[in-house]
Order: sequence, then C-alpha cells, then structure tokens
Amino acid sequence: MFDEALRMEDIHLAYRDIAGAMFSKPRTLGYFRGEETDPQKELFSDVNFVVKRGETVCIGGGSGQGKSALLRIIAGLVRPTKGDIYYFGEYIPPERLTALEVAKRQVGMVFQNGALISNLRVRDNIALPLRYHKMGSPAEIDEKINMAMDLMRVRDEADLFPHMLSMGMQKRVAIARSWAMDPKLLLMDEPTAGLDNYNRRNLLPLIDNMRTLFKTTIIIVTHDLMISKELDCNICFLHRKKLTEPKSFDYWLNSNSEISKELFRDLRTSG
Repeated sequence: MFDEALRMEDIHLAYRDIAGAMFSKPRTLGYFRGEETDPQKELFSDVNFVVKRGETVCIGGGSGQGKSALLRIIAGLVRPTKGDIYYFGEYIPPERLTALEVAKRQVGMVFQNGALISNLRVRDNIALPLRYHKMGSPAEIDEKINMAMDLMRVRDEADLFPHMLSMGMQKRVAIARSWAMDPKLLLMDEPTAGLDNYNRRNLLPLIDNMRTLFKTTIIIVTHDLMISKELDCNICFLHRKKLTEPKSFDYWLNSNSEISKELFRDLRTSG
C-alpha cells in the first residue's frame, strides 16, 4: 500500500447519507426522469478504487450517477454508508472520516464553481487557508502565494476581485489556492465545466504541470472525456451503481461495452 495515494474498499452510499453534506437535500442527486428516489436506496455500491502516488485518474459517467458525491467522500465531506478508505496507506475509521482529518493527510479539493471569496482579492483568496492554518511565516506564505500564482499564471491578476475575472481565471485561482497548501492528493470537480475552448486549452497544461513537476496525485471528475486523452491518463466510469476499472481513453473509445456505446458515441462519429 505504500505506493498508493488512495484505496477505497467496498464503498456504498445511500441517498439518505447525502442530505446535509454539501448537497442541500437527497433530491439533488435523487430525481431521475421526474421520479423521486427512495432515500434508503443506494446511489452506488461495492465501489473499489485504487490510485497510485503521482498518478492522474479521471472519473466519468452520466449525470446523476454520483461522480461528485464520490469525490466528496474522498474529501471527507460526505461519509459513506459503508466501506473503508486508506490515504497514503493510512486507514481512517468511519467515525473519524471528516474533512479536517482528510485535509491533515494533505488532500485538497477544487470545487466546480471555484468557491472563491467574493470580497477578497486573488492574492488574499490564495493566502486565506495558508494564514488560517499558519503554514509558515508571513514571508514564507508570500513565497507560496507567488509560486502558486506563477504555476497557474494568474500573477497579473493578483489584485483583482473574483467578479473581475473570467470563468477560466477563476478556475485557475481556485486551483492555485489548493496547490498552495501543498496537497499530495488533489481532487478536482469538473475543472473544464463552463470554459470556452481557449480557456480549456490553456488550463489543461497547467494541471499537467502539477503532475510532472511536483508529482501531485490528481483525481478529476469530469463530463469532458477528452481530458483523459489530453492528459494521457486512465479514466473509469460510475455506471449502474458500480465503478469500472480505470482504462485508457483509447480502450474505451474502441470498446464494445455499453458505456463506450453510450458515452463515446459522439467521439466515435467525430473521429
């Protein structure tokens, strides 16, 4: 297990356990085709997932399959109904599985909407968690902030407020804020959602830099299947309450599986 960043064993999640944990009500994920889902039923079950240190893995799947909920379980924001999770070989018992305990293992998360503080400038948004956790002297914190801004190429926007930034820039700042905390495992929820092609093309190489330069382990939840191809990483799918084995983009593109026929149809046609 020592070469593993994350191991999830036999993870289950019932709709009732989503309520009050980053989702306002179970119905956020529990309504399909206009029908209410029984809160006792499971969103997914028997999920097993292993990610090696320094690896990048994407998680895909149709809407409502539970991709973001799975990511929030890894972040400690949602407690699974059943199952065991290990971070860098260390087991965290279910009763201790909280966002604080997970963060102590240097696990960071970038939310889909960026979650920037509207009345703080870019520099102060990035500085906020560093100052809160007293991660160094003022000079050391300033150095981390500058490194993070340089990595994500937002130094010129240091004194701007979030509302003055494009969606692409907001995403970069959110990633810079997480990276400044020196995460060994970085979780990203739909990093390219809402971006035009220009901003998307600029963002992906910056994400890849974290893997190549700093050996950061990255898990990306995405509808954008091409991320897997462009980052040359494996992708797995939540489908019918199960998580598939991670495979390459080309494997799925050429597979005759139900998932491939359903999710890769347009990519096959365009190819």
